Amino acid sequence: MQWSYVVVVLCSSLLAGQVGAFLSERRNGGASPLGKEKKVQFASWDEVNVIAHGLLQLGHGLKEHVDKTKGQLREIAGQLGRHNASLGELQQEDRELRGKMEGSHDRLHNLSQELQEAARGRESLERRLQSIEGRIGRALHPPPAEEWGRMQSFIDAQNKRIDELLGQVKLQQYSLDKQNLQIKSLQSKIQDKTQGQAWHAVLKKQSKGISENQSVSTVPTHALSADCHQLFLAGQRSSGVSWVQPARSPPLEVFCDMAADGGWTVIQRRMNGSVDFDQLWEAYRKGIGNLNGEFWLGLEKMFHLAQQRPGLLRIELQDWEGQSRYIEFLFSLGGQDTGYTLYLHGRVSGNLDNAMREVEPLRFSTRDRDQDLKPDINCAKHLSGGWWFSSCGHTNLNGRYFHSIPRQRHERKQGIFWKTWKGRYYPLKATVIKMRTMEPGSDS
Repeated sequence: MQWSYVVVVLCSSLLAGQVGAFLSERRNGGASPLGKEKKVQFASWDEVNVIAHGLLQLGHGLKEHVDKTKGQLREIAGQLGRHNASLGELQQEDRELRGKMEGSHDRLHNLSQELQEAARGRESLERRLQSIEGRIGRALHPPPAEEWGRMQSFIDAQNKRIDELLGQVKLQQYSLDKQNLQIKSLQSKIQDKTQGQAWHAVLKKQSKGISENQSVSTVPTHALSADCHQLFLAGQRSSGVSWVQPARSPPLEVFCDMAADGGWTVIQRRMNGSVDFDQLWEAYRKGIGNLNGEFWLGLEKMFHLAQQRPGLLRIELQDWEGQSRYIEFLFSLGGQDTGYTLYLHGRVSGNLDNAMREVEPLRFSTRDRDQDLKPDINCAKHLSGGWWFSSCGHTNLNGRYFHSIPRQRHERKQGIFWKTWKGRYYPLKATVIKMRTMEPGSDS
């Protein structure tokens, strides 16, 4: 740029000198040089304008040259920037490739170590195989007759000893069975004596609607325990289907869940949707399903089990992510004349927030017998299944079973839900409801 300015200045000077000389020659013809110099000093304005116009055109040309040069410089700078960016990307790719190569080296090293460990394991297996082959070879060759006779005598002696021990075990088992029957008989007598006293008074005061004169079968109760908790106290520790006979009730077949704290009678279980719980009143009164799968024990059986003494009601829930929650209540249950009214007397324990009303009793409702607390809606018909509904939006553990969460909201509201845990429109995966009686003097 500096050389361009110098060239322009020189050209301007030369042009000015040539123009001046030309004008002097035209005006003075052959006059002496001294005269020419004097006349040049008094040149006209036209001459000056011609010179200025030439200089202006030269300036415009210089400006266009400078602007063009600046544009070329900017273009060159842009190309340099793009080249620099490309160089940076190449450097980044080079670093990434180096990192991948280092990772590949590490993986190759690990694979080499694994191969070495596999080789060592193969050697160990070969040694064990050789040892087993040696044992098999020795076993294929029979021992001498004398040694064989000693082994046979030893085995006969052991068999005889085992037979003697089995006989003793059978005698002990018979004695234990006899003692269990005596214990059950004593428990039944004690239960009959205490039922009309303190604990019966407590239950009557809490339930306020349980029929005391319910007509039930008078089958003797000496042969069976009153419930699963009595079986637990008698020594049974395995869970499964058992026969029990509450006081003033026919024998009942129930599923007992034997836990560390006692025996629980399972009254409802949902786990796979194999049983349709959208049933009418009579089905819920008698029972639904199979005790070894999904089932509802039956309201009448629940009443017979619950009327013995104050009890605990435990509700266990599971979602589709594998999380579980539970809650336990003190409760009592009315008979058919009360609509199998559920009385909740307070929460005992659990990590699940309550979604059922404890203030007022809840009658059981089905599609054909609307007894919920919602005067303008049949909750069982609006949702699905039968339940102790307060209003229609808090909980329903007998709703439709969904193997996956439906997309439609009107379908989800008919599912199994507990509003205070997963919300109104989350159908749960599994539920278990169970109950057990409380022992006199027990707080739980």
